[in-house]
Amino acid sequence: MARYGALLPIPANQNLDRPGVSGITVPGKPNDAAPVFESCLDMIRSCDAMVANITPFRGDEPDSGTVFEIATAYALGKPVVAYTLDTRLTHERHAHNGSITANGALMCRSEFLVEQFGLPCNVMVAQACSAIVFGDAVNGLHRLKSLLAEKRVLPGCGESFAPRVSGEDGP
Repeated sequence: MARYGALLPIPANQNLDRPGVSGITVPGKPNDAAPVFESCLDMIRSCDAMVANITPFRGDEPDSGTVFEIATAYALGKPVVAYTLDTRLTHERHAHNGSITANGALMCRSEFLVEQFGLPCNVMVAQACSAIVFGDAVNGLHRLKSLLAEKRVLPGCGESFAPRVSGEDGP
């Protein structure tokens, strides 16, 4: 089998949604978080590439844990393909509660400047990804497969972002 011939799901013993996982399925203490953190880092270290869900989570931005994982993969030289189910660009998500400065900058409801690069996420996350697709995990996997076939998987290669509809990167 080719090196990238199979994409495996998270093994059952590493899935956090199982009985008795402290801090996830039962209340835990702060020091219970260390094994979860180390397990996630081990998975990133051992993978060849990452497909990450950057769909806004608990607000208008991707999950901060996922952002950390993307940055870690990038720092380790691993290609990352991100996917999002939210087809709005960053400035579109923040515009509904924001304002415009006298110089034309967009400010979010917390009065911080919002980037307007036409990206679906923060510029730091976007530039750490080899590609970003609008769609689900399957679309992300298909995009990763095509990048691997094209040998275009350098971390942060800055692939031109072109909005894709769900299913475009299908088989």
